[in-house]
Amino acid sequence: NISAKAFMKNNNPSFYYRHYHSEHFWWDNDLAKEFRTRIVGRIEIPSWRTALSFGVENIKDYTYIANGAVAKNGQNGFEKRYSVKQASGDIQVLTATLKQDFKAGIFNLNTEVTYQHSSNQEILPLPALNAYANIFIKFRIAKVLHTEIGADARYFTKYYAPDYSPALGQFVQQNSENKIAIGNYPLASVYANFLLKQARFYVKYYHANSGFGNRQYFLAPHYPMNPAALCLGLSWNFYN
Repeated sequence: NISAKAFMKNNNPSFYYRHYHSEHFWWDNDLAKEFRTRIVGRIEIPSWRTALSFGVENIKDYTYIANGAVAKNGQNGFEKRYSVKQASGDIQVLTATLKQDFKAGIFNLNTEVTYQHSSNQEILPLPALNAYANIFIKFRIAKVLHTEIGADARYFTKYYAPDYSPALGQFVQQNSENKIAIGNYPLASVYANFLLKQARFYVKYYHANSGFGNRQYFLAPHYPMNPAALCLGLSWNFYN
């Protein structure tokens, strides 16, 4: 199966890019519209359980929150200075995703790998590679209890991810004077899912690899992932 889709959008930046009033930050901006053009193609081979998609997007007047923080004189830390800016010129984003599933009896493996490239990593940073894998066995116990037992893992390469500002409740550009890279760390979990008639329940050991490797487990700069934790869940539909 071969498919393709495309779009052209000419939208105003969101309201809070244009107007924001608070105790710490205040702005009213007259911004140009963001013009986005995107083309995506997709190839699927169901008999192989394979799907490949690739796309390119061009963004004109990309809008972002710039971080102009400066070091405090004679003090530790930085004085926050945020402002809304628009990129001069166009930014191109290239993506390619391969999804491949495998099945042999009760054994299953689902994988997905995405390559990304931004022509302006300073303003629109992206990890070069994202990967996800889920391996599990699927069977029934006593012909009535549907069971899945497996493990999954997520990974992305190092990049200078946007920083999070609690004062704004928004992601902002990292400050150029103290940039840090995150990534190159797998997040792995093991789990067991069960289905019995209308009842679903699961047991999951989240972040099973916590404490191993480089321990640089961050999804945003300065904000670590949760450590290892045991999670339980139950969902019960009360109908016949």
